[in-house]
Amino acid sequence: MVGKLVRYLVAWVGFCSVVGLPVGRVNALPQEEIVLRSHLVTIEVTVTDAQGRPMTGLHRDDFLVYEDGRPRRIAFFQANGEQALRPLAVVFAFDVSGSVTPDEAALQRRALEAFLAERHPDSMFALVTFNHEVRVLEGFTKDPSRLLTKLSRFRDFGGSTRLFDAVDKAVSLFRKVPKQRGGRVLRRLIVVLTDGFDSASNVNLDDLLRRVNEQEVTVYSVTAPSYTLTVAGRVRVPTPLDATRLVPLTGGRDFPMTPGKDYSDSFRAIAKDAATSYTLAYEPGDLPEGRTGFRRISVRLRHPEAVVRTSREGYYAQP
Repeated sequence: MVGKLVRYLVAWVGFCSVVGLPVGRVNALPQEEIVLRSHLVTIEVTVTDAQGRPMTGLHRDDFLVYEDGRPRRIAFFQANGEQALRPLAVVFAFDVSGSVTPDEAALQRRALEAFLAERHPDSMFALVTFNHEVRVLEGFTKDPSRLLTKLSRFRDFGGSTRLFDAVDKAVSLFRKVPKQRGGRVLRRLIVVLTDGFDSASNVNLDDLLRRVNEQEVTVYSVTAPSYTLTVAGRVRVPTPLDATRLVPLTGGRDFPMTPGKDYSDSFRAIAKDAATSYTLAYEPGDLPEGRTGFRRISVRLRHPEAVVRTSREGYYAQP
């Protein structure tokens, strides 16, 4: 009986710790250790109409969640961006390779200012730059002026482009970031700004995709498009982030830019897109003893016109 009670307390306290409910005072039973953990699987879901406009005002019953094709009950639901801003944890990864001119550097700062102009007070930001080196100019902070100062003082432009290594470094910064602040779930983002293709990274892309998934990070990109001529006309060439599906697999979007032109609007659009999401959590199905592997998640809406993007297509189950 004591063991059952402890397991119940562990499950309840773990659930509260994820969704931000008050836990109250829990007294540990003698000779039993209570570990605060939760097995809930969390997903960020962005919903737009056919024209790409955010669909707000949706409710828990509008969503259907499946794991490996089996329906799961939504244990937690949070609509974001309707009444107020939501807190974000964002790593900005900026290209400073040889293709970046001083004018482009000024545009980077302006775009960063546009993103930071409206922010939730509990949001956190970090800044990474990449060329032949990947540098963390500023770790996670609630003071965005620190990022702007570091970016203004940066002068080491030039060299090759370690794009994927920069994303990997950005992912590693999330390991010490809390899941929530102020009772609201933090949405985790990496915003990549680059006008070139990767030319020097060492990271294994399969491993990178797995780490992005484990940290529940959504990747957005602002990239300079390249085009090729075909019989059907001018067709955009996929960027490296497109080709690896790093952006669509995490629920992000790519925003094409024109080098030398202001792309602050793209950064504002990313901020709005990230803020108007829905946070869902469900309890996964039972895992057979000793069995691990990838479990596929799918989210559908009861509205046929809705376009759904999820922050993860699945997760790696542990025994």
